[in-house]
Amino acid sequence: MAANVWKDQTFAVGVDGFNQWKQYSIGKQIDDLVREKLQAQHQQNLNFENALQQMMNMRHFLSKPENILGSEQTKHGEIAEHLEVNVRNAWAVLKGQEKVATFDGVGRTAQEDFILNGLKYQSKFINGTNNTLEAVLEHFNNYQDFTMNYSIPKEQYEIVRAIKSGQNPDYLNDKSIGAIIRKVEEIEAQTGRTFQDVVKPSVSDYSEVQLGKAGETVSKHQDYIVDENQRMQDDIQSEAERKRSIIEAKRGASIGEGVKVAGTAAAVAASLNTITVVYNKVKSGKKIQEFDKEDWTEIGLSSAKSGTKGGVTAGSIYLLTNLTTLSAPFAGAVTSASMGLSSLVTDLHSGEINMDEFVTEGQVLCIEAGIAATGGAIGQTLIPIPVLGAVIGTVTANFVWGFAKDKLGAKEQELKKVLNSYTHSILSSVDDAYHGIINKINTAYERYNSMIEAAFDLNANSDVLAAASVDLAVELGVGENKILRNDDDLDAFFLN
Repeated sequence: MAANVWKDQTFAVGVDGFNQWKQYSIGKQIDDLVREKLQAQHQQNLNFENALQQMMNMRHFLSKPENILGSEQTKHGEIAEHLEVNVRNAWAVLKGQEKVATFDGVGRTAQEDFILNGLKYQSKFINGTNNTLEAVLEHFNNYQDFTMNYSIPKEQYEIVRAIKSGQNPDYLNDKSIGAIIRKVEEIEAQTGRTFQDVVKPSVSDYSEVQLGKAGETVSKHQDYIVDENQRMQDDIQSEAERKRSIIEAKRGASIGEGVKVAGTAAAVAASLNTITVVYNKVKSGKKIQEFDKEDWTEIGLSSAKSGTKGGVTAGSIYLLTNLTTLSAPFAGAVTSASMGLSSLVTDLHSGEINMDEFVTEGQVLCIEAGIAATGGAIGQTLIPIPVLGAVIGTVTANFVWGFAKDKLGAKEQELKKVLNSYTHSILSSVDDAYHGIINKINTAYERYNSMIEAAFDLNANSDVLAAASVDLAVELGVGENKILRNDDDLDAFFLN
């Protein structure tokens, strides 16, 4: 029986190791997630700065209207080109992408005005949709460049799109609509491409690129960029919180993990049992080389049974450890004792053992489990050995009662009477020693409590508070290199 208890403690240590590894792994995942989030936020801040720089470029261009091509009535043409390049680039870099538009390699009076996504573009901003389409046709007829694309005012493009879909605007008469349709058909016929392929909407309306309105237009685009950046930052935060909740959820127990732990324990239990059976046979005087077929059959069958039991034990320990507040060593003892007591209750009901045998075997079983749990959980340095046995005996008597009540029917009162007598005899014999242990525990906790109160007394001056904090850190075993004793240590901590 004792061997079974200690083997279950082996499983408890294994499950405890798994749980510690899992908690460490989860902690590391959260640390990585925090670093990932901070890096993403930092990168987005850089992207935002780059996007705002594009807006600054546009403002710098507008600050010198005398350098803009054309007369007061036609300067909007070059303004439209610069808005197109800078605004599209701002949105691209805000999303962490490369710039999409450029004037590099484009002459100021060349047939193309800018390059967008590697394609040549000519910007046509004329008052009136029909007039803009006429300008597109004129430019194409002059250069006959079938690779050229055209950018027109956004609202004018929408007018063409509405007319092509049969949704004629109310503010246009039939003559104007007919002229626009003919221009669209002619553009498609001349270029050999669809209108949507040749002509693209600008980021601006015609009115937004006028000299007196352009500054306001830049501010509007900048506001959009600010809002979008905030949304992206919020998304980074929300995604980090979502991932964190998923990681944190792994701290709890899961049936899948329990199955894995139980499966591993079954294999370990089978191996341990094989060693035990072999050892017992060798101990009895039979050498390994003398094992016959019956010996190996016994070893194999015994190991298989033990493996099943080990799997059940490890699975129970896993659930106890993760779904309650029990430590792994004590959980192992509870599992082992519960399995043994279940068998004893069955034997008692079937008449195979009487009440005295049930109490005796139950006590032995629970005392062994209690010793294993105590040794694994807190050691035996604080409680003297004579008192330790009595304390464990008292606890295990309660354990037997707690497990067996409501399972024995008419025999329940008989069991309670026996256990009450047993518990009373133990407590009366160790009363003084027991109180001595309690006093020792209280003294230790009072010392710690006084140190904690001193270290966190907000009414104390800074020097006293710092000294108390150092004393507490030393008492709790904080490494000397991690204790901040003075201002120099504090500066080094934050600056390094």
